Amino acid sequence: MYHKTEAIVLRTVDFSETSLIVTFFSRNFGKIHTLAKGGRRLKGPFESALDLMAQTFVTFIPKRGGALDLLTEAKLHRRFCPEERNFSGMYAGYYVIELLENTTVEGNPQPELYDEAAETLKLLADGVRVMPCLMRFEWRLLQEIGMFPSLEACVQCGGKMPENPGRTMTFTPIDGGVICSECRVGKPHLMVISAELASTVIKMAELPAPLWNSVSLPVLRQMRQLLNHYISHLLGKRPKMFDYFKTMAERDKDVQNNTD
Repeated sequence: MYHKTEAIVLRTVDFSETSLIVTFFSRNFGKIHTLAKGGRRLKGPFESALDLMAQTFVTFIPKRGGALDLLTEAKLHRRFCPEERNFSGMYAGYYVIELLENTTVEGNPQPELYDEAAETLKLLADGVRVMPCLMRFEWRLLQEIGMFPSLEACVQCGGKMPENPGRTMTFTPIDGGVICSECRVGKPHLMVISAELASTVIKMAELPAPLWNSVSLPVLRQMRQLLNHYISHLLGKRPKMFDYFKTMAERDKDVQNNTD
C-alpha cells in the first residue's frame, strides 16, 4: 500500500554508496523514517527534493517491525532558499527542523504544526525579522505538542495570578508555568518574568508573525530568555542552534538575545 503526503525534510544520513536514510516531518503521518534508494546519486530519482528543509510531496511504502519505510517518489514543492546573505534566516531554519525532530514522534499526525512549520520556513526564506517569527513558531509548537506553559494561574495550586500590569511573576521550567509565592518555596531553577510578558504571549501566540513587530524590546528579550530555558528543559538538552542565536540577532539589531 502506497501512502502520499506533504513533508519537510528533517535529516538525511548516508546508508550505502547510492542510498540515503531520510527523516521527514509529514503532514498526514507525523515523523517518518524512509530509505531512499538511489538518493545519493547526482542524477538520482529524487534530485533536489531531499534537500534539508525542502517541502516535498512524497510517496512511500510503510514497513512493519521497525524497518524503514521505502521512499518511492519525492517531488519538490518548495526549496528553503534564503537570500545569499541571509545567514540568520538559514540558521533559524535549521533551528525549526531541530525542534521538529526533537519534539515529534512517528505515527502522530499534527497537520496544524506542519502548516505552521512550512509557513515559518517560507517567511524566514523571504527575509522577515527572524526572532519575532521564530519565537511565534516556538509558542505555536508548544501549543501543538501540549506543552504550552501556564501563564495565568499557578501551575501548582491553580490559583489565579493577580492582575496587575506592573507586577512580576515567578516561572518554573520544571513545572511548566508561573507559580505563586506560597507554592514556590523550595523550588529550584526559578525565573522572574513580567506580567507584560505573560499577557503578550497569551495574546500573540495566535496572531500572524508580522504583528510581532509591535512587541516591545524588553518583552522580546525576556521572551527569548524564557524560551531558551524552557525549551532546554523540555528537550533535556540545550539545542545545538542556540549557539547561533547571537548571529541570527544581527539581522534584528534591536533584539539582543540572552542564550545563557
